[in-house]
Amino acid sequence: MVRSLDGDRDAYARIVARYQTKIARHMRLFTRDPAIIEQLVQDVFVDAYFSLNGFRGEGALAAWIGRIATRVGYRYWRQNRRKNEVPRDDHWWRELAEQEVDNLDPTAANRLVHSLLETLPPRDRLVLVLMYVDGRSVDEAAQLTGWSKTMIKVQAFRARRKLRALFAGLGINSVQAAFELSQDVVHERP
Repeated sequence: MVRSLDGDRDAYARIVARYQTKIARHMRLFTRDPAIIEQLVQDVFVDAYFSLNGFRGEGALAAWIGRIATRVGYRYWRQNRRKNEVPRDDHWWRELAEQEVDNLDPTAANRLVHSLLETLPPRDRLVLVLMYVDGRSVDEAAQLTGWSKTMIKVQAFRARRKLRALFAGLGINSVQAAFELSQDVVHERP
């Protein structure tokens, strides 16, 4: 790290090589498109390079880069935000509304969860993805976002309420059941 701070490009290239796969997995929380993941990973390491002077060495380098990755993913969501509408005109939405959550296959549950998450504001979406999709604790989510633990808890409460209303609008009463069903697909790696 010290060599990178002194401008040694080879040292920084070793940091990129060491953390690139981990960051790519993290960016998969923000999109499933491999081309966008690749671009986001590049953005993370460019941001990290220009922020090297801000790294104080007080924590792990991986945690510092993880915070930058979370900010890059959040920025991506904010820049590419969809309308807050549930696309109910797709035929698969009609099929999902007719099924019981327990009868959904994991792929359909995953698609449902991620489609509904996409309709939430980026801040709500970030907290829910970190806590329920990635399995982070309140403390970990606070560290990754740079937000206070209280803010994470309040944001998670409000976001869960919004998501519950979206699920209820589709006739699905158990948000937790849909998340559990989708976990097998969520944790698949490309």
